[in-house]
Amino acid sequence: MSAMPLLIAVVLAFLWLYLYRLKGRFLRAYGLFFLILLVFSSNKEYYGIRQELTESTFSPLSLIRWILLGWLCWQAWKIEVPDGYRFNLPLASAAVLLILVMLLSSIFAADTGYSLMRGASFALLAFAMMKGLVFYLYNSSQAVQFFRLHYYAAWIVLLPFLLLLFSGGYGVTIIMGQYAGFFGNQNTIGAVSAFLTPYVLFHLQVLAIKRWQKAIDLGLLAAILIGVWLSGSRNGTACTVLAIVTYFFVVSLRSRLRILVGGTVFLSLFFLFPALQTDLIRFIRKGTDRSVQVQDLRSQLTEERRYEMWTGVWPRFVERSMTGYGFAQSHLLVHEFTNDKEAGRSLHNSYLEIFGDLGVPGLLLLALLLYQVGLKALSVVTRSTFVLERQISAVFIAGFAAGVLNAFFESWMFSVGNLISLLFWSATTGLIARTAWINPEETTGQLQLPVGWNERRSLAGKQ
Repeated sequence: MSAMPLLIAVVLAFLWLYLYRLKGRFLRAYGLFFLILLVFSSNKEYYGIRQELTESTFSPLSLIRWILLGWLCWQAWKIEVPDGYRFNLPLASAAVLLILVMLLSSIFAADTGYSLMRGASFALLAFAMMKGLVFYLYNSSQAVQFFRLHYYAAWIVLLPFLLLLFSGGYGVTIIMGQYAGFFGNQNTIGAVSAFLTPYVLFHLQVLAIKRWQKAIDLGLLAAILIGVWLSGSRNGTACTVLAIVTYFFVVSLRSRLRILVGGTVFLSLFFLFPALQTDLIRFIRKGTDRSVQVQDLRSQLTEERRYEMWTGVWPRFVERSMTGYGFAQSHLLVHEFTNDKEAGRSLHNSYLEIFGDLGVPGLLLLALLLYQVGLKALSVVTRSTFVLERQISAVFIAGFAAGVLNAFFESWMFSVGNLISLLFWSATTGLIARTAWINPEETTGQLQLPVGWNERRSLAGKQ
């Protein structure tokens, strides 16, 4: 039975949100692009979307996706540089050079047209981030509006489907016994949950003033964690936990002490209760503990399909280590090294894939870019700043950290049509924006936030 009514309800919920809750042309343009990528990440056929509507470059929904990306770029073009913004030339240079290498690599790619199209689409996304979103998120009140979009997204696409799972299962995707909710892959719900969790934490910590507001935020957070656990996604679970830990580690010294104590207690439980250790290992090994060949975690690695692909393509990548095979081309070498055609559609490692695509130059440029963003994250943790600014930065740092980890096991980092890619690069852009300069509005205290925050802020001062 088709579950198309649920897809329609999700789309209408977001459209209502953009019309009545979120203001500003740029934010709405971003929201519409977010929505079309959300539709692509869903279990499309289950919700009544035929393959011919999405599969080819010029299919109807694909054309809508690129039109909305173009609209986002147009809105980004119209955003002016805010007062006080300081450009980071080394960071911008690394990003521009990486994009140029992507575009130039299409010259020797086996499929020049496809490689050039993928490179051009990423260049458009990078433009929307570097010219639009980075200036938009420089303003604190606009950053909070951006947070609201993702907070509401968690209510729309995560909580309802978990409730449906426990009330009959209509419209819920189950893959090999693993919960995927609205999405077409259990790993997708894990990654999306990891990226959306920091926005929920921000709402709980900053915007939820009354007790009932905090209660429902805690309920939403619990639903997210339950959904991630039911998905059985090891990567998603680890990234969600990392996002939570990173968020609280950034916000205050007190939270860091609590993390240290909590982590010590958590590890102690595994020594005191061996059954917990057994359950954790069973979850990590995910069925391979029943294999005769697998006796421990080390032997499990050789049984993993990702390891099979990585070891298979590595010698091929080394042969073209200085040039690569052309942007978005190296994943085509995967198929002969795995019997699982579904798993073989991508390399399941964004860093190894960029090495196969662009060789050492591309990998070094990516490493330089991530290193500089990482330094910005470190500066937030170590410097003294206002509580609100630290909370905002914590959201982006948590998303950046979760994405860097998740990319070790998935190949979405440079896929513009992938929702996870948008969530990662928007978090990265937000971190760059919040560390670009000291916002003038921080010193005046004139932030457009819900009633009650200023009273909190007067108690907080500086960390």
